[in-house]
Amino acid sequence: MNLYLVTSPLQYLCALEARHHYQTENNILLLVNQKSKTGLAQQNKIVDRNYWDHVITIERSNRSISVPKSIRAIRALIGQTIIERFFYSEYNGWRTKLIVKNLAIDKEVYFDDGTLTILEYYNYILPNNAFYRPRWFQDIITRLGGCTPPGISFRSNNFEIFSMFKLEDHGIPLVKNEFFALKDNYCYKNLHDNSAPIGYIGQGAIGDKNNPSVAKYVNDVIEVAKKTSKKIIYFPHRTEKEEVKTILENHPDIIYHKSEYPLEVEILDKEIKLSALTGAFSTVMFTFNELYPDMPLYTTYTNHPNKAFDKALKVQLKMIGVKPFNTIGKL
Repeated sequence: MNLYLVTSPLQYLCALEARHHYQTENNILLLVNQKSKTGLAQQNKIVDRNYWDHVITIERSNRSISVPKSIRAIRALIGQTIIERFFYSEYNGWRTKLIVKNLAIDKEVYFDDGTLTILEYYNYILPNNAFYRPRWFQDIITRLGGCTPPGISFRSNNFEIFSMFKLEDHGIPLVKNEFFALKDNYCYKNLHDNSAPIGYIGQGAIGDKNNPSVAKYVNDVIEVAKKTSKKIIYFPHRTEKEEVKTILENHPDIIYHKSEYPLEVEILDKEIKLSALTGAFSTVMFTFNELYPDMPLYTTYTNHPNKAFDKALKVQLKMIGVKPFNTIGKL
């Protein structure tokens, strides 16, 4: 049996690519439901339950109850069988560590959850830092649910990474995700067109702590629209606040596109042509580099407060040819 843990639409795309690459059989999908209406709608659109041998769905809240419940359900399915591969993201997540602690797993395969991969690779995976997050009340609930809390844990000895990023080789097996399944599924078409509008990748968590305010964010998007002679197709993040939407969808220079799918799939499904793609920084830039290597990519990003992440991210953006937006000129 093989187990796939998925907590976001992008992770689901990566799970499909991993399944295509590793050619796994007897597959269990453990799906954590999205919280927002848009996210849940995208999840329902993209997830094909018939593609999996078993699907177990849990909510994001009450993890001390929901995750042990899912582990009991997996145990009922596999009996004494050892899980051949456990595919997951969120390396340093409590949910991930609890599953690893309580199921017999032969091999762990880590896949992308956006640019979090870059942060986790250098901060946690490479140094093999210990995970230890004791919470006495939650640990009691977890034990009552028939599971052992994660305790102190380190990276598995049988661990590899399946990623779209060009990570430095430090001895951990690295397998490149080139999105072959996505290309095959949509009869891959080149949707880059110099006469088309410019795509703008919406950012999540606007107005939240340590993120731009709503006023600053919408002003930045509008400034981008002013600096180009072309229309902007704005692709909102699935967690976008209503106040951001209200301002941007009424702006004359912005085409506000309500996506049914994650952007990588939306573009292919709707055959949306673009002359370039911009935004702060996003995993979409890396997936687009795989899907449309000729598509110009620009970033409005300047700096991140985490200096190590900032340095690593800039290296990654440079490797795929992402340029500062102020160099865009006339397309």
